Amino acid sequence: MRKRYHAALAGLVVAAAGIGVPAAAAASDQQAENERQACQRAFDRAVWEDMDSYNKRDEARYRAIIHQNMVTVGRKGQLFIGYEANVEPVVDVQFKLPYEYSMPWTVTHTVVEDCKMGFAILDAYYKAPSQNIDRHYTISLTLVREHGKWQVIKDTVTDVLP
Repeated sequence: MRKRYHAALAGLVVAAAGIGVPAAAAASDQQAENERQACQRAFDRAVWEDMDSYNKRDEARYRAIIHQNMVTVGRKGQLFIGYEANVEPVVDVQFKLPYEYSMPWTVTHTVVEDCKMGFAILDAYYKAPSQNIDRHYTISLTLVREHGKWQVIKDTVTDVLP
């Protein structure tokens, strides 16, 4: 009788362990999905921050979103390497233009890898009505996440031809 009791008790323990493993795995999967979604939201917010700070000519915010090692490939093939080469022309020239401009954009595609790096493809327009400027671009932004903060490390601007 004791053998049957111990065998039945062992069976219950094994069954309970079997039930607990899928429940723990499901909880772990849910936590991983929650972390992935939080990471994606933070990435999306950083893309927005880059574009919004540019549109609002907000130097402090713009400087904060740019990585020290940023590289830009301009729409005419110009290459800008490093923080100063990327930030200074924007804040010293573009932000001080005597006319209004805007760059409305739509994110068309994003990829985020391991919450360490990601890229976004944007459909954008540079508009300065008083200057009769309305340029259509595809912008590819690559961001990296270091010390819990997303920053733009690469920007490629391509003209979209009519």
